[in-house]
Amino acid sequence: MFIHMKNLSRNVIEQRIRARTKRLGECSISISGSLAKIARKCGRKNCRCSHDPEARHTAHLLTSKVKGKTKSVYVPVELVEEVGSWVRERKRIKKLLKEIDELGEQLIRLHVPSERARSRNLNHLKPTPSATSCSS
Repeated sequence: MFIHMKNLSRNVIEQRIRARTKRLGECSISISGSLAKIARKCGRKNCRCSHDPEARHTAHLLTSKVKGKTKSVYVPVELVEEVGSWVRERKRIKKLLKEIDELGEQLIRLHVPSERARSRNLNHLKPTPSATSCSS
């Protein structure tokens, strides 16, 4: 999500950064990855899941990338809802951090034109050599 801030002042941008940073302080447990629900056969020959794909047993896995490889962790049924909230919290944190990065970048971009303008204004205030010399 790109935040369009073409005409925002430095104070407004800094205020938005502080607001997002404050929201980061309200974070709770989070975990990266995705919660996946899978259906699988149990392995018993007499179980109906071996013949009927609709009767397969469901399980939940937390999947994430570690050094470029997918890692899966079994999530017990009792924790599925809680782990789901942890995953959502991590996504919220990532979104806030991305917004803070975009705002910081905007501050940097805002600095260059304002410094140029300040420099021009200072140059206009400097006395010219002909004005400072006294004629005798």
